[in-house]
Amino acid sequence: MAETIAFALFVLLLGIFMYFGLLNLFFSWKFRPTPRLRPNPNPGQVAILIPVKDDPSIFNSLPILERIDYPNYEVVIIDDSTNPAFREQLDRSVGNRTRILRREVRSGRKAGALNAALMDLDATPPRFVVVLDADHRPPADFLAKAVTAIEETGAACVAGYQKHDIGSHGFFGLFYRASQAATQMNLKARYDLGFAPVFSGAAAIFDYPWLRAMLFDETSITEDWDLSLRAHADGPFRIVVREDLFVSAAVPRDLRWYIRQQFRWTEGTTRDFRRRFSDLRHSSLSTSAKVGLSYQGLLGIQNPAFLLFWIILPSLFPHIVPLVLTLVLVFFLGFAWAWPLARAARFEGFSLRQVAAVLSFGFVIAYVLAPFGTYALVSGAIRSRSRWLVTKRRG
Repeated sequence: MAETIAFALFVLLLGIFMYFGLLNLFFSWKFRPTPRLRPNPNPGQVAILIPVKDDPSIFNSLPILERIDYPNYEVVIIDDSTNPAFREQLDRSVGNRTRILRREVRSGRKAGALNAALMDLDATPPRFVVVLDADHRPPADFLAKAVTAIEETGAACVAGYQKHDIGSHGFFGLFYRASQAATQMNLKARYDLGFAPVFSGAAAIFDYPWLRAMLFDETSITEDWDLSLRAHADGPFRIVVREDLFVSAAVPRDLRWYIRQQFRWTEGTTRDFRRRFSDLRHSSLSTSAKVGLSYQGLLGIQNPAFLLFWIILPSLFPHIVPLVLTLVLVFFLGFAWAWPLARAARFEGFSLRQVAAVLSFGFVIAYVLAPFGTYALVSGAIRSRSRWLVTKRRG
């Protein structure tokens, strides 16, 4: 009886991995670079919103933000910092393009900060708003490209690429940069194929009236994902994904902060998907869009599946699957995750030695993340609230 149950569990887990593995391969295979854009915007007013909370990376970003080549923009820093010395240094560092907004009540985490800025803009509403993080350093032509892209497509949102090339040294830095590139390629393919791409948190330009009407859910710790779910469910939601619209971004400081970041993403994504599932199920979205959003919302289930499939079942029932079939499964499932990561690393210009380093680190980190990811999945499935920590970064 125990072996029968174990075999049934094995088949279920295999189905989970086949679902995610085949979609991973499909999206990576279908990725095509965006055709080159010639910036030619009508220079309407743009507000760049940057939530900050005691994050020193903003001091490296401010000079670059002041030098963007666009005639009509302002940078609004929503400063929720609690350190008086940090606040004083920030006041001294801002230039002519930048103003600081401080809230009397610092509630709602990043979502609350963004909502406060969106409402503050009511007095002189811009045409578009851009959401960036404190560590983001856009090239000079970022706004010209972003405004051209959203004007030409008529989309509510054009989501760019957070290119994590700041601090991308060592095994961990190389892996993080490649994994984020793989995520962007995945999103771009989902956009091309109609699988409901999502807003991934920053480096995006929005139609201001649209975002002002939607606002962010201040109870969510993954407010970007929640906004995407609500927008798709309410429909029709037009989001464009471009990998050529990018900002330089900083890698998390170390493995500890990376684990915390992944924990928050898994917990928040799971919770918001649970909360919005009924709306999605009853929406008029296409089947491919529902598959894409389910794929995103259930990503965290791979963590307990990994623990059971690769560690617990082989330990308790070592002969549940014949050796030859086991080797075939190891090869296929390894390829389903390794090839998209390797392709993303090559997209970033990595050498073959660096690609090998990325794949080696990725294999090891899967075992490290699995127990944390499992706990995060369970927490997101049953709990309603949790903490939100600002990820400390390199640079």
